Amino acid sequence: MKFWNTLMETTEIDPAIKDDVQKDYLHVKEKFKALNIPMEEDAELVFSNHIIALLKRIRERRFVEDMSDSFDEVKPEVFQMAEDLVEEEFRKEGLAVDKTEAFLIATHLTMALEK
Repeated sequence: MKFWNTLMETTEIDPAIKDDVQKDYLHVKEKFKALNIPMEEDAELVFSNHIIALLKRIRERRFVEDMSDSFDEVKPEVFQMAEDLVEEEFRKEGLAVDKTEAFLIATHLTMALEK
């Protein structure tokens, strides 16, 4: 559970959802691992923190403001990878993938791919 314990020291999660967030976090991280995208440890920590924050926002149905004007900053195939990483987590909550949230994940992937 790389980074989970470290991030839990600074992240507030309602105890009622903590186990589910942890399970979903591990699921997303496994899907990320399968992509074979190398990521430096610091970058992976920031990415992991973002995933945990996103999982909380999905449950709260409170997403970041629309950034669709910036979507062209990432390659379509990377955007799709990001959507694929979190689509199931949105679907479990009866939601479509928030495109801005997918874009933000895609920026992490883009930075890792460009290293």
